[in-house]
Amino acid sequence: MGFRGAVSALLFDFDGTITETGPLWDHAIQQCFAARGFELDGLVLAALLAEPWCDVIPGLSPSVALAIEADIVTAIRPAYLECPPAPGLDVVLDHFDGVPKAIVTSSYREELVVPYLRRNDLEGHFAVVVGAEDTEFLKPHPEPVLLALRRLKVSDQGAWLIGDSLADIEAARSAGIRSVGIGNPAIGGDLFADSVQALCSVLASVVAEDVHTAQ
Repeated sequence: MGFRGAVSALLFDFDGTITETGPLWDHAIQQCFAARGFELDGLVLAALLAEPWCDVIPGLSPSVALAIEADIVTAIRPAYLECPPAPGLDVVLDHFDGVPKAIVTSSYREELVVPYLRRNDLEGHFAVVVGAEDTEFLKPHPEPVLLALRRLKVSDQGAWLIGDSLADIEAARSAGIRSVGIGNPAIGGDLFADSVQALCSVLASVVAEDVHTAQ
């Protein structure tokens, strides 16, 4: 099948994959909710990352939720833009330079992700960025993945999603593409890489296997 058949498109999660922002999100969310009278414990914080906020917190109105959302983006942005890219990311992007690539994230495309890519000279590597404002549903729903494939104008054959969470793996599976889990083997995935910089060797094994099968 060859290189382009085995890996015809790469879709990257952003937070925790392109750069590590998890602690920043936790702090900003807790701080901004507390400023409006809502103290969050760990369980509620985790639920907020996966479910509609008004479903998680009794008494939280949609208008207040929107205001808190804006507060969080404002609070997190300076430190977010300063986070370094994952070690080895530049090597991976150069290695797969000819492969169409997209970002598929539940973060905010225009306010956080695109400014980050520009600041770190990464924007040219990604033809498409799908963010929270682009779809009705977020990962693990397949909608963001399917939208990225359509905007890249590629099929699901040979497309891979690379991410660090169960939501990434489930979204890829539901969209009918393969996945590489990063950092935590417990999240599953068709393949596992212990870091972003290991992706070249992990995906090289796929290329080699597909070439062997085609012979």
